[in-house]
Amino acid sequence: MFGMDEEFVEKSFEEMEKDMRRLQNESERLKKEATELLRRSDDLRSRSIDLRSDDPSAAEEMWQKSEELRAESRETMRLSVDCGLKAGDIKHRLEIHDQIVAVVDRADEIWKGAIRAGRP
Repeated sequence: MFGMDEEFVEKSFEEMEKDMRRLQNESERLKKEATELLRRSDDLRSRSIDLRSDDPSAAEEMWQKSEELRAESRETMRLSVDCGLKAGDIKHRLEIHDQIVAVVDRADEIWKGAIRAGRP
């Protein structure tokens, strides 16, 4: 709306957990996709090598397609890592939130104990 960065938008704990899980799932999906692209690239390379002596132009075309798949695989893996890092950042924030809540809860328990003991 006002050009605000998503980082500065206030979110609930549950929304952040949901975002973290979504990013983790996306990271896993992208990692599998990158692995599949690399496998397809390797298959094309093998076929290209086998075909090189019979049809050099087709072999070169396969090799180029293999290179394109490798580049796509690298980019997909980069996106996977990026999603993983973002999920890790959110997880870290959630852990800090839990620690703060635990400290506040413990301080509240100590305060109530002091009041019951007559030490304000």
